Amino acid sequence: MRYSRTGVIAVLIAAELFIASVIVVSAGGLKTFSGAASGHDIAFEPYSLPAVDAGSQPHVVIDDPDSRVTITPSNDGKIHVSDSTRIAGWGWGSRPQRVQVHQTSDGVLIARPSTPGRIVIFGFESSGTDVALPPNATVEIRNSSGAMLSDLTGTISAHSDDGHITATNVQSGDVSLHTSDGRIVLTSVNADKLDATTLDGSIHVSDLRVRNGSLHTSDGSITIGLADAGDVTVRARTLDGSVRINGMRQDDSAPVDYKLGTGAGSLDVATQDGSIRVTTNGAN
Repeated sequence: MRYSRTGVIAVLIAAELFIASVIVVSAGGLKTFSGAASGHDIAFEPYSLPAVDAGSQPHVVIDDPDSRVTITPSNDGKIHVSDSTRIAGWGWGSRPQRVQVHQTSDGVLIARPSTPGRIVIFGFESSGTDVALPPNATVEIRNSSGAMLSDLTGTISAHSDDGHITATNVQSGDVSLHTSDGRIVLTSVNADKLDATTLDGSIHVSDLRVRNGSLHTSDGSITIGLADAGDVTVRARTLDGSVRINGMRQDDSAPVDYKLGTGAGSLDVATQDGSIRVTTNGAN
């Protein structure tokens, strides 16, 4: 028996739909195959919320585990929130909830209520929350799927459940960045205290000024370019890789202590699997 090309394509699409239905049911998103068969169009467009005036130094808390969070300074001293999520396609499940802003005693809480799982096929889905706030705001990202922070001067704490974190042109007394899965990239960061940790990913730092800090990864290389020598002692160690500081190289797992200036501050650098390279003032 011979099948036409159209017939073959139809059979393949039907098979893919059946497999997707099995996945949905197995994941617990739908209880029955009859429910899995009720696919529908899923659409979600970006939108902006009304601006909030919470003072010049608000405490801004963000809890949006499924979204990539972008933080920039606002030009009017207010807090602006945009839900940049986009979904277009055909699939199963519910649309995501809209991100919501709640004013608190010292600032705002930005959160997205959880929704049941969904699968989108024949389309695309991206989830994001964009926040513009006073540059001196205290930023606390409790949950996200990655974060991008730029041009901020307040205290920063950011946690990513699954996604990379970048910080650019940040001047702060305290910067704390943690991701469970993803790289960390820092550019032009000036901090009294810096703590950056990833469980799975590399760390790349350029034009760094720091008094005290730590840069740790469980799996990945670490590259650090210090803006100037400063007065800091770098303590670097890796279980599998080499350590290079201003041209000095060590290939075993013993910790390396390297004093810059008076060595009054400290920068602890560690990876379990990967090489470490630290340079100052353009050294190789």
